[in-house]
Amino acid sequence: MKIRSITLSDIRQFTRPVTVGGFAAGLNVLAAPNEAGKSTLFDAIHALFFIPHRSSRIGHLRPEAGGNPEIRAELDLPDGPCTIVKRWGRGAMAEVIRQGHVIARADAAEAFVTGLTAPAEEGGPAGLLWVRQGVIALDDGSRKEVEGALLARRDLMSSVTGEFETVTGGRRMDRALARAEADLERLVTLRGPKAGGPYDRAKKAVESLTAMRDDLAQKQAALRDALDRRRAARAEIAQWSDPAEAAHRAQRLVAAQAAHEEATRHAERLAGLQATADHAALRASQAEAELRRLTEAEAALRRASAGARSAGEEARAAEGAHHTALAALGDSRAAVEAARAGQEQAEGVLAAAHRAVAQEAAQKRRAELSQRLATAQELTQRLLGARAAAQTGPEAAAVAALERAETTLAVLERQGAAAAPQIVLRYLPGIAARASIDGAALEGDSPLPVLAPLTLDLPGLGALSVTPGQTVDARGLAEARAERDRARAETGCADLLAARSALATRTSAQEAVALIEAQLRGLVPEGIEALKAELATLPEPADITGPVDPAAAEDHARQARATLEGARQTEARAAGLESEARTRALRATIAAETAARALQQAEATLAAFGPVDEARTTLAAALAAATAARDTARASHAAMAETAPDPSATAAALARARSVVEAADREVARLGEDLVRLETLIDVHAGNGVEEELADCEARLARAGADLAAHEHEVAVLRCLIAALTEAQATARDRYFAPVMAELRPMLRLLWPGAELRFDGESLLPTQLIRDGRAEEIGTLSGGTREQIALLLRLAFARLLAKSGRHAPVILDDALVYSDDDRIERMFDALHQQAGDIQIIVLSCRNRAFRDLGGQKLTFTEAGAV
Repeated sequence: MKIRSITLSDIRQFTRPVTVGGFAAGLNVLAAPNEAGKSTLFDAIHALFFIPHRSSRIGHLRPEAGGNPEIRAELDLPDGPCTIVKRWGRGAMAEVIRQGHVIARADAAEAFVTGLTAPAEEGGPAGLLWVRQGVIALDDGSRKEVEGALLARRDLMSSVTGEFETVTGGRRMDRALARAEADLERLVTLRGPKAGGPYDRAKKAVESLTAMRDDLAQKQAALRDALDRRRAARAEIAQWSDPAEAAHRAQRLVAAQAAHEEATRHAERLAGLQATADHAALRASQAEAELRRLTEAEAALRRASAGARSAGEEARAAEGAHHTALAALGDSRAAVEAARAGQEQAEGVLAAAHRAVAQEAAQKRRAELSQRLATAQELTQRLLGARAAAQTGPEAAAVAALERAETTLAVLERQGAAAAPQIVLRYLPGIAARASIDGAALEGDSPLPVLAPLTLDLPGLGALSVTPGQTVDARGLAEARAERDRARAETGCADLLAARSALATRTSAQEAVALIEAQLRGLVPEGIEALKAELATLPEPADITGPVDPAAAEDHARQARATLEGARQTEARAAGLESEARTRALRATIAAETAARALQQAEATLAAFGPVDEARTTLAAALAAATAARDTARASHAAMAETAPDPSATAAALARARSVVEAADREVARLGEDLVRLETLIDVHAGNGVEEELADCEARLARAGADLAAHEHEVAVLRCLIAALTEAQATARDRYFAPVMAELRPMLRLLWPGAELRFDGESLLPTQLIRDGRAEEIGTLSGGTREQIALLLRLAFARLLAKSGRHAPVILDDALVYSDDDRIERMFDALHQQAGDIQIIVLSCRNRAFRDLGGQKLTFTEAGAV
């Protein structure tokens, strides 16, 4: 089924018939402002299919002024086009028309319409595909609507897949899964064996017996180790206590002590000879050093004399060069002063030229601001007049109210004229007399509707009174006229034409106000007062004095600056040369003074030796005597050292002999203590029957282990069974939802590449969105994401309905209200993708957002008077 056009008459605000036509087989878009009638169109389509023509549940569609709602729809059905007409209220009727012939009326027409689509609460597809304003998710709406939508989904999915019980694998599978889960819960929890359960008791018994077995085995091993260690300790004590071995250790200790004492005495004599040799070597070294100092003092005196002469000559030359550099620096400083005076004079001339240019620019700016101020003041006066005109005349709302009142009165008058009795007078030829009403002659052969009681004056006969009875709504007419008069009074105009003219005048004045304000904003963006303040800051016009040639003055000033810069560079070079000369003179003076001090010190050092020749002879004799004494002492020390024993070797031998004796005593004492402890341990373990207890514990542990293995096997079997049943359920669910996922997946991945939906087997609705490898609950998603998923799912259901031979249009009233700019573009792609096989009708108040949706554009157009 596809809608081709629909006409509304006396439906809410549509007191005059309007038509929405030109529906395409694919995507259709009706985008209009709020209160334009989109939701009215949605409710009218719903009423056409689901409210019988004799029903009184039509008040929500009736206009405020009253009337009989009527809807006419042209449809394309599999067996050909047809027209359905329904009217409620007075003259209620229902008809189905095909090829110009009525094929069904009244109840037969209602049965024909019911056969097209069942109501939503009874599982009809409209519950899936027709989304009224404010509804987002598939489970929104009243309880009946939610239950009807579930029934529709089940009917659709069952008809597509041919099965329903496979969603859960059958009730026997449910019972088997519940039993397995209950048995598993009796044994284990998520954390492990259930506390107090048979599995937990068996596991704890094995753990307790294992700990006992390990403890007894450890005690048995300790007993055997103690017996072995006791035998070894007894044998070792016997070895250490042998008398011959003890005597041998004592003899070795006495011999080592005697050898160490002899080595110590020999080392003391050798140290005395070494001290004598060292003292003689020291005296020889001192005599050699004194002789070397005398020779060095003579050489230093010669070097100091030559250095003093050279440094004096350099100091005098450097001082002359410094005086020359000082004179050159003075000359360059005088040149700088002369250049600075010339530059100051040139800068003064340039500043005067700039002041003249600035004064000329200020005079031009003052003239410009004065002109703008005059224009702004003129516009301000015009704005005051335009604003006054913009406040005169009726408001747009009052004119609209008058138009509605005139329309309502005209409709009532036409309806009254159509339903009221009429009077037609036909005069005989040659009769000049004429009947009249309120003094106005009544022409013949012209029908006169009787809308209210009236009296006809019949000349020569009398008067004829006519009462229309109940056929005319006189009260309604009176109220409509009163409302019309009140609306006229509100506008202050005599009729609708005058009100429209006055409104147009006021609108023109408002537009003029906006235009003048825009001109003022462009002319004086910061206001007239700011313009006046800027004008006040400008200097008063004055005569321009002096030459106004900034270029020549700038050139002269640039030359003066260059001259000054050259003089400063010359001064800087002269100052550098003077500084270098001064530094060289200072360094030369310091070097001369240093050389003089070095000469004085060399002379003083050499004078301390006395006569040089006598001092050299005395020091040479002392050096020879000290050298001979040193050589004799060293020879005696070497002869004794060849026969000296090594004290460190004798000390090591003595320490070794002592350690052997002490170690034997300690080892015998330790072994005795160990033997006492081992005897006590052996007595304790042997008396407790450790080996018998260990054999009994191992037998009990084997029985407990078998019991635990049985419980573990049962848990593994139950878990395997639950996994198999769960996998079977998942496989059945995937097979059941495969058709809808096949339709949904391409649209879903327009929004989220690689995304999937996970469905619930009871509600047949998605419970999780899986994207980027992460499952998100539908209830935790944003309103926009849930709205987009619900819309895509409705489109998938529509395609499944079409494939099952039940074509039905998808109608969306203000959908996608929560979608951002990027998502809405991709949702538009999805709508276009599905519009190739199904008819989609989108109603929206977001004209700008839906401008890029494309599809067939729909509008309300007047259908003419019925």
